[in-house]
Amino acid sequence: MPEVFINQDSFGQNAQFKWNKVAADFPALKPVFLPPSELTHRMRKHIQSNNDLYIGGGDGTLHHVINSVLQGESDFQRVRLGILGLGSSCSFLKSVATDRSHNIPILADSSIATRLDLGKVFFKTADGRQETKFFAANGSIGFLALGNLLFNQPGGLTQKLKRVSTNAANNYIFAKSIFKYSASPISVNGGAKKKYLNIQFLKAKHYTNDYFFERNNSPQSGLLDFHLFEDQGVLHTLDVFLKLTMKNEYPSPTHLEFKGKTMTLSADQEIPLELDGEIYYGKEFIIECVPQKLNVMTSVLGASL
Repeated sequence: MPEVFINQDSFGQNAQFKWNKVAADFPALKPVFLPPSELTHRMRKHIQSNNDLYIGGGDGTLHHVINSVLQGESDFQRVRLGILGLGSSCSFLKSVATDRSHNIPILADSSIATRLDLGKVFFKTADGRQETKFFAANGSIGFLALGNLLFNQPGGLTQKLKRVSTNAANNYIFAKSIFKYSASPISVNGGAKKKYLNIQFLKAKHYTNDYFFERNNSPQSGLLDFHLFEDQGVLHTLDVFLKLTMKNEYPSPTHLEFKGKTMTLSADQEIPLELDGEIYYGKEFIIECVPQKLNVMTSVLGASL
């Protein structure tokens, strides 16, 4: 019986609850619940003799798989992912999956496969260390990066709210971030340094829970969506958030949106970088799109990808 490797820490450490909702729809899959560190070893061992890998979790779980389990170009070419959205925020799956099981997005039709773009970020830390990370859904530098850092901290009120409502947890983190955020000057593509509220680079339409930017960008276009918001103070930040909660684009000259293959960023000091909800730190960044890098199963209506 094929196994589905489930990050037990997903959904506020309550992934079992979501699996129980969909288990009857996947009688051929045997669930394996483990923390991320143990999952890595089990999944690496699994793909040594299997071309299909089923995983259960959110954006962070998928991020972990593409950066820690798939370890080379041959793995990306050979291994096909089936993904069950058992996490708190499943921006990637909400953006590409047409199937829902109990309102949980699914890519698990093993009879059909497709290849989707990934984002890639090369960055340098303050001490000169260099790293490269892929992202499936989205990335950000600024306000949302701080919010994701606070959102993923273990324990406390945030984790309790996640189990009740992801929107409630997001709103709480937004309010908390307002008092903690301090913009750092950043140069975009070699230009003059400015203070930005947020810089986002997205491959998925959704970027956290039900918040999204409308777009005309295919998962296989070879392009990223870039959104730049200049920092105009707390009242401006509140106005941006209000517009986004109403699913409106923010009609402001401080919001610059465009599509592209690459972007470079440079900061005076080390700042947080968020990729698929996971946090890293750096001073210099090169962001680019890698066309059709990720091999995934599809929804039953997978041709719509």
